[in-house]
Amino acid sequence: MSDNGTPANGQQSASGKRTARVILGVLAAALIAFCVWAMSVYAQGGDPLAWVTGSAAFQTTADETDQTTSQDTASSQEAPQTTTVTTDGVYTALASLQFDGTDVSLEKDAAHVVLSAEGIWVEEASADAPTDMALACAQRSAALATWASEQGVGIPSVTWICEDGSGAVRMAVTMRTDGAPTTGALPALLSAATGYGISGNAYAQLDTDDVSQFAGIAPTLPDGTAVSIDATVTSAGENLSASDVATRQKDVNSGTVGVTGSGTSTTSGTGAPSSGSGSSSSAAGTQSGSGSSSSAEQDAKVRVTVTIDARADGGSTSSYTVSLNPGATAYDALVATGASVNARSTAMGVYVAAINGYAEKDQGGESGWKYAVNGSYPNYSAGACTLSDGDAVTWVYVTSA
Repeated sequence: MSDNGTPANGQQSASGKRTARVILGVLAAALIAFCVWAMSVYAQGGDPLAWVTGSAAFQTTADETDQTTSQDTASSQEAPQTTTVTTDGVYTALASLQFDGTDVSLEKDAAHVVLSAEGIWVEEASADAPTDMALACAQRSAALATWASEQGVGIPSVTWICEDGSGAVRMAVTMRTDGAPTTGALPALLSAATGYGISGNAYAQLDTDDVSQFAGIAPTLPDGTAVSIDATVTSAGENLSASDVATRQKDVNSGTVGVTGSGTSTTSGTGAPSSGSGSSSSAAGTQSGSGSSSSAEQDAKVRVTVTIDARADGGSTSSYTVSLNPGATAYDALVATGASVNARSTAMGVYVAAINGYAEKDQGGESGWKYAVNGSYPNYSAGACTLSDGDAVTWVYVTSA
């Protein structure tokens, strides 16, 4: 210190430096705090300088845009709605059906549709010549099978059943939806089918030698029973009268009769066909005309007795009396009883695998059904065994050949 007590110049300089350091420290801390706050605002989509630039509205707009974008993204990620197929949807598909560029469509009143998880069944009556009928039947079944596959709901097959004006099945074909053909002539289409059958009357008139009358697994109805197709050529032939076919289709479409609908015409235990205009039982040879039969027609019926003996498989024996058209077979007589029949077409003719749930191989590898007519066992298919008035047919379950 000086003699009068005032600080020396060195002391004054040190004090000023300390003050400056304090001020700089405060400013540095404030800057750091501002930077941290600014980064937080930026991270939230805000503008930390809005108080300077006057752009406070931008933050609200950005928030709203982000919210809208999030909602749009969420909507775009929603799972697609489950596809379903309805009976009306099948009718709509039929109305625009095409096969290899050819119009094979059917209006709603020209077909009857049954839809289930097991498949699609379509029934129609046709007055077309046999060759045209068979081609249309095959093309339509393939086209509808392709459509069903495109729906992606797992429908396994399409069965198409075509009848004449009296209700006799002219042709039935089952086409799998997986890999159904989209082009090809009749032989190629039928070779791709799971199975099919053509009546004897229609087959005799087909203009081709490249198609078998029966092949594959016999087409079945929704209840699992085989579609009955008369394999023989009958004296009556096909009923292709335009008026009768139109009447038949009208009744089928309305559900009054039909082999695929809830109004399926069946045969009672006594063998009497159920009534109805143009009705028929599912058995070939039991069709009636579009009106009531005359007494002369009744006299022309073949009356036979049918016995079903399932005792060897734990069942019972039952007997029926049925009336059939001339030319009917032992297989027709079995179906006419109203029994549940599971049959398939083979190279040897129709083969009966089960009756009323009693099936082949239930009692060993050689067990199954045999038939006898008047006590004798024919060595050919029941579908080829023509009956006469007064015959007695016995279907018996056996445990060995």
